[in-house]
Amino acid sequence: MNWIRYENGFKTIHNGMLLTAALFMLSAIFALSALAACFAAVFAMLAFQNVYFSKLGEGLNVKINAKQQRILIGHEEELIMEFENGRVPIWNATLILSMEDSVAPRHEFTKNYSGIYDVYIPFAIGSNQKTEIRVPLEGKKRGKSRVTRVFLEIPHLFGDGSVNMELKDPVNYQSLVYPKVTNLGSELAPSPFKPGEIQQRQSLFTDPFQPIGTRDYVPTDRFDQIHWTASARMQKLQTKEFLPVSAQNVMLMMNALEKDRSNEDFEKKIERIVAYADYCTKNDIPYAVAINLRTFGSRPYLFLPTGSGKVQFQMVMEMLAKISDKYAKLPFDEMMQHMESSGQLPPTIVLVTHENDNIKRYIHRWTKRFSVIVDSSFERNEDEWEKQHLKKTGTDSVIPSA
Repeated sequence: MNWIRYENGFKTIHNGMLLTAALFMLSAIFALSALAACFAAVFAMLAFQNVYFSKLGEGLNVKINAKQQRILIGHEEELIMEFENGRVPIWNATLILSMEDSVAPRHEFTKNYSGIYDVYIPFAIGSNQKTEIRVPLEGKKRGKSRVTRVFLEIPHLFGDGSVNMELKDPVNYQSLVYPKVTNLGSELAPSPFKPGEIQQRQSLFTDPFQPIGTRDYVPTDRFDQIHWTASARMQKLQTKEFLPVSAQNVMLMMNALEKDRSNEDFEKKIERIVAYADYCTKNDIPYAVAINLRTFGSRPYLFLPTGSGKVQFQMVMEMLAKISDKYAKLPFDEMMQHMESSGQLPPTIVLVTHENDNIKRYIHRWTKRFSVIVDSSFERNEDEWEKQHLKKTGTDSVIPSA
């Protein structure tokens, strides 16, 4: 692997070698054998250090076992690094790992500088040997964390100075910290506007391929709905009954633009999107996700097509773990206009957005054809949101103070 070397203190070593060599020659000329032996020993020591540190780090390779880890906030993982050395051993070194702060290293020698953690680990490896270093990590906040720097600091054996080695090759490793999964606190009602495949007790539509019984004929029933076999058996006309169904596809739309003077608005909206995605996954409801972050392609915003199940939920979690509030954003009403013009809006639309006058006209128009839910619960206190959706039971009554 390619390392960038930074050498410090070699000029002092070279000057010391010249000085001890001159003193050795003077001692030899004046036949001061004991003094000459001392200067020869010092010269040999400095020459050994010069040769040793000039060859240091040749053949040193590092390998990371896992290239990508996926964890939740508060969960733990391990960064495993395998070092393989060449012929020159490395003693008394310090390994410095720098990584982004979505994960926090659980190590006693750790420093944090403006979004970057530096981990200091004692390091030593023999000639032609392998060693493994494990760094325990904990998910701290939603996002992705990469190892930005691998740095070796090796002090001189004698005197001041050091050799610093920085890995030039990029480290192909990152940790994805998924957003926190919370309970939705409410239910998604199916849309009454379109037929579908989801069974519902009350619906305007029925599935003709799923008969569930018969009933007495009424004059408004169609002729092709009469069950002739049952009518002959009952000696009166019977009409087929079919399973009532409704479409329940959901579009989750998030406004990434933050409200003025609102802290952590972006993160709270993501948590609400995750709550809806979790609810749809548990109830096997197909859903799509759209976020007004600028992207390239036919859609100028971030979009995940309709899907269901654990695979869709995994894709949503990965997408939300990778985005940032620093990305360029598209006005929310422009994204709504583009989706409306595409003609692919599902029966149920969830808008996770703060109050905005620019989108009210779209909401007013969409409510005539779709079931539209405007969710701004993230602006309230979490306790108030839970109390709003708490079912009233006998145990929920307030106990007056004595």
